[in-house]
Amino acid sequence: MSKFYGIGIGVGDPEMITVKAVNALKELDIVIVPDAGRDFESTAYSIGKNYLKEGCTVINMEFSMNPDIKKRQEERLRNGKIVEEYLNKGKNVGFLTIGDPMTFSTYVYLLENISSKHEVITVAGISSFADMTARFNLPLVMGNETLKVVPLHKNCDIRKEIESADNIVFMKVALKFQELRNIIKETGNMNNILMVSECGKENQKIYFNLDEVDGENVPYFSTMILKKGGVEKWKKFIS
Repeated sequence: MSKFYGIGIGVGDPEMITVKAVNALKELDIVIVPDAGRDFESTAYSIGKNYLKEGCTVINMEFSMNPDIKKRQEERLRNGKIVEEYLNKGKNVGFLTIGDPMTFSTYVYLLENISSKHEVITVAGISSFADMTARFNLPLVMGNETLKVVPLHKNCDIRKEIESADNIVFMKVALKFQELRNIIKETGNMNNILMVSECGKENQKIYFNLDEVDGENVPYFSTMILKKGGVEKWKKFIS
């Protein structure tokens, strides 16, 4: 019986892929690489391709950022049918994603449009914020502290999100960076943040001072952690 795999590759560091992910990649006949119209190679594929078996077919599948929700839903339905066609032919199909397949991943849009008759195997991956906290020895939560994970979007009330938790992970920060920086200043949290762009990659950049960030050129793969308890005492572990 054919299987549909959702495989988390990690954050961009080739060493952060799990053994389970490697074993799953070796089972694939078809590998789906998401294309959102960005002009860079899929990081997930650049890591995962090293473990694919010979003859594995690679399909670049478009997932547009069309503001029309109905259009996006129609596209997701078409993509789901494409996957099902391969599964019905007895092919193992895998979707590769940076981070975790169940955390803000395009993978779930395929999953919701595939029939329940197919076997699904989802392989957990390491999310950017989990990697960041370990990589830089910064506790994500301690004791009775609370945590929120917030994706920035046009309707996001940043100030309200900051007020509602002790620790906040801001994802997709490039979308509203200027506003985010201004509100962090206004709320007195400029000394409570760690922001990392291209985490785990050769061009990785670490920021504790948001004034050092070029707000007009924030990389797509950028994540920020705001820790109200402060980050200063943890900087001693960062070279």
